[in-house]
Amino acid sequence: MLDFFSRSVKTKSDPLADGASAKAYVDSLKKEFGLGAHDRVTEIMAELNEGSVPVSAGLVEAVLTLNTESHGLHETLCGQYVMNARIPKILEGQLRAQILSYGRQFLAFYQSVLSDGLDGSLASGQLPLIPARMMHYRQEYARWQLLRHFSPDEGFWLEVHKLYQFAERQAMEASPVFLFGEQGVATTVQDQYLIMLMLTLLDSGNLPMRQVNFAYELLTLVSNRMSITASFASNSSFVVLLSEDKPAGRADARFSGGDARFWSTAEVVEILHGWALVLEGGRVPAEIKRLIEPGIDANLLRLLCREWAPKPMLFQRAERISVKDRKIEVTHRLPVLHKLIRQPDEVALQHQNRQAATETFDDAANIRIYGFITNRKRDRSPLGPASADAIIAPVQEKFPEWELSNISQTGLGVSLGAVGNEWVGLGHLIGFRSSREAATRSLGMIRRLKHLPKERVYLGIETLSHRPVAAAIRPTDVRLIDPSLPEDQVWQGGHIALFVPFNRQGKSINTLIMPVSVYMLGKQFYMTAKGKHFQIALGKVLEKGSDWCMAEIELVRSLEHLPLGV
Repeated sequence: MLDFFSRSVKTKSDPLADGASAKAYVDSLKKEFGLGAHDRVTEIMAELNEGSVPVSAGLVEAVLTLNTESHGLHETLCGQYVMNARIPKILEGQLRAQILSYGRQFLAFYQSVLSDGLDGSLASGQLPLIPARMMHYRQEYARWQLLRHFSPDEGFWLEVHKLYQFAERQAMEASPVFLFGEQGVATTVQDQYLIMLMLTLLDSGNLPMRQVNFAYELLTLVSNRMSITASFASNSSFVVLLSEDKPAGRADARFSGGDARFWSTAEVVEILHGWALVLEGGRVPAEIKRLIEPGIDANLLRLLCREWAPKPMLFQRAERISVKDRKIEVTHRLPVLHKLIRQPDEVALQHQNRQAATETFDDAANIRIYGFITNRKRDRSPLGPASADAIIAPVQEKFPEWELSNISQTGLGVSLGAVGNEWVGLGHLIGFRSSREAATRSLGMIRRLKHLPKERVYLGIETLSHRPVAAAIRPTDVRLIDPSLPEDQVWQGGHIALFVPFNRQGKSINTLIMPVSVYMLGKQFYMTAKGKHFQIALGKVLEKGSDWCMAEIELVRSLEHLPLGV
């Protein structure tokens, strides 16, 4: 056969041959796919884990390099997830799957290395680094569960404790390593373990995603100020039992034994307390300046000081009364809440107008006089009294019902199914009433969220007001509001709003809930509520949602009627 027909196959260089090949491979992926190179790295690791390639020092070096060079892409994806609060649910699920799959594949490879590669095939610097990275990805998984108010799967903590015990046996739990290149700060297996244990102490469900992420970033700065010991001491703050499938808890001398590990948080809390004082003074500590954003303030640092306090702090909480076999009807979204809250007043007003209309001059045509006897001409209209009542009666919409678990002076606790309630999140504004017959609806805000077994969710709801008032607001400097606004955001010629007087820290405050696009600090509005008119000025924002905000208001003056032209 002619040589012309012979084709020499070009063999591609193996990206996992050594560290240099792995670095060149990631560089080429970044040029070709950009951020999409993250998925390509995950794919090649999945192929490696599915095969039966023997572990060698060269292969381990290549995977470690692959991990280091692609870590920047991974951090970018994590940042996108945390910072984008309005990401659609489908995209959120895809992004979370990308993040967790990346760590899962590297974790699986490192686990196989520890199982098969302790016979001297590893280089001297590789062994301390591998368990440190494994603990990092274990901690990353726990963090992503915490961000979504879930608990880690059964058996997770046993695996984590087993990894830490391995590091202790190898006397490498305190060996400093650079996780992903020498440009970062040195860490240890113990540091990564403590970050995970301390972070999962914040599992009460009352911190939003960005605040949990801030707590994680803080722990990366101060984790080296804590040290794990095997014996209980008078200053011990927390304990973890390595033989149990549980996270950390408060230290107790009863747990002192071979599998108990203790540590103190006194120095960490002292540092956080100092930073809180600086923030309260109007300055930002240099150490955490890059972490400061809206929602990150001295109050959050104070909360973390309480949760991580060296000794338990006792709080006087509102008494919770357990409730069984009771439900509440729940609604959300500001336009829907405004419509339902104003509905009883509109029905009453229509009823009054209807009664007044029965004695008008127009009804005289329907009356025939026969001597001393009068009677009304029968209405031949298809809209008789029953039909008129049907027009006035509000349409009965069906809203979801949640099971009431407990009631306290400041709010209530409810449980509900996770399926169908994916919209639920911390800081969401809701309306609720105890029964369908109740005329008024209360306003509340979700302050605590905790995922339970069997696809259930527990919510802690703070009651803002039992009698919110529907209002309409119009800017004092504009005659007409934007005519392109959706119909459900306009009422009585103005923007929809809810007047909510409520108590906070023993102080009575007048507030207004309105569309976030309407708010401007100091701006004045004409407000109409319950047939009365006021001129108000907007104060500072107290709460904020995706499409609404709650701000203090100041009464400028009361009005007999709205100015002409408004």
